[in-house]
Amino acid sequence: MSILRRRDKQPQPEGLERGERVLASAALADGGVLAVTTYRLVVDGEQPERCPWHLVDGGGWRPERDEIWATFVDGREPGAWVLPDPGPVTDAFRERVQASVVLTEHVGVDRRDKARVVLRKDLATGALSVQTIYSEGADPDRPELKEQVDDALARLAEHVGLER
Repeated sequence: MSILRRRDKQPQPEGLERGERVLASAALADGGVLAVTTYRLVVDGEQPERCPWHLVDGGGWRPERDEIWATFVDGREPGAWVLPDPGPVTDAFRERVQASVVLTEHVGVDRRDKARVVLRKDLATGALSVQTIYSEGADPDRPELKEQVDDALARLAEHVGLER
């Protein structure tokens, strides 16, 4: 019963999609709300954000700053939000990012030219997509790296029956 009361008292974001549920939320230092939902990271505040989990590359909690941060695979700038009392948000954040990852393969030619090839699931629709995330400074046009990425893409697609 106390868990239900606590959930009822969680701050709620605006504009949830049909069927979307808030799994955890917390008040932001700027007066907004950060919510971990079944489908997305939702931030209503000075740095608003609405991002499906399959586009969140990673993130974490910086306890020395009371800050949760996120990086994205679609070119948007990394985000960071101050949560004076994060409660279960940090664990829910991690769980949702991981829930969207189906398979990952790391490839690389040397210390600089590396990439992660990731098969991700859109948690709202169930659709699968493949992402290639190059390490900083990597040359995606380097023939050896391109070949390794293409091979990894083919293997991941084959594992789940995607046509390429």
